[in-house]
Amino acid sequence: MKTMTLLLCLSSPLLAQKLPLPDGTGRVVQLFDLQQLLGPEPTPPAALPVPGLVPPPAPPHASEQIADMLRHFVDPPLGPGDGLEVLGKRWLTVLGSPVQVASAERLLALATARRDAPIVVQIHLLQLPDKAFGEHVKARLVQVVRGPQVGYEAVLEAGAAKEFTADLAKVDHDRLEAPQLSVLPLQGASLSMQNQTAYVKDFVCTRVGDTVVADPVVDVVWDGNRTEVCATFLPDGMLGVWCDVTFQEVEKPIATFETKLGLGVGKPATIQMPRVTGTRLQQTVVLGAESLVVLATQKVDGTWVLATVRATPGKGR
Repeated sequence: MKTMTLLLCLSSPLLAQKLPLPDGTGRVVQLFDLQQLLGPEPTPPAALPVPGLVPPPAPPHASEQIADMLRHFVDPPLGPGDGLEVLGKRWLTVLGSPVQVASAERLLALATARRDAPIVVQIHLLQLPDKAFGEHVKARLVQVVRGPQVGYEAVLEAGAAKEFTADLAKVDHDRLEAPQLSVLPLQGASLSMQNQTAYVKDFVCTRVGDTVVADPVVDVVWDGNRTEVCATFLPDGMLGVWCDVTFQEVEKPIATFETKLGLGVGKPATIQMPRVTGTRLQQTVVLGAESLVVLATQKVDGTWVLATVRATPGKGR
């Protein structure tokens, strides 16, 4: 297999630079500068280190969120051999047909031109008994299988959305949360409603002379929900929205067991083993005015989690 190296000569200021691929496919590679869309790099809040605590993974950079959104909405979709990648957190490379590259360019230009115009995403999270879901909701949705998870979803236009919302209000359900997030084009936002519980997951043992010192390794488990959204304006006046809602429940009290850590000396140490069940709703959709996306999945206890999502242009700053 031959390796092809592409050299892009950068000039400043650079908006985009295009280079045809010499492989006879007609595809091109184009480089975009995301700096104007990203703005200044925010300073993360200082976090006090906790001895023995396993630090959480770092959130994705804003440029990676932009790339993820573009992958969903480039038209026609990227296929085998195409690519859309971030370089150095500032530069974005798009490899594809001239039509695909032009689509990415339009999306970036629109987001940059309206970078101060927020998009408001309203999400309602409900929990329904299995019987209520089967009798009043299931028939309106389409079954979707993603890996081991079976869910139901639908995108309802204005009239059907209004009818569905009115009927849902009559169904026996519990309202879990109703987060409203305001996001800038191609930028992400998240909201968490969580309770965190620290637990001892392991020990690091050190022999000091005839004594064994066991230092606990502490981790954190959470229960509650986390909502992440990203949205952008589309050239046809519609809104592109990606949402990810995760529910997690921790069985209380946390199970524990004792161990001598394989050393056979000293008092036994207690290790905790949390049992966690989770549910996730994830979707990428194109929404018009008053449109509604409905997502549903079943929890371990047999009840159903239902999410309804709307998006509307907010007032620019």
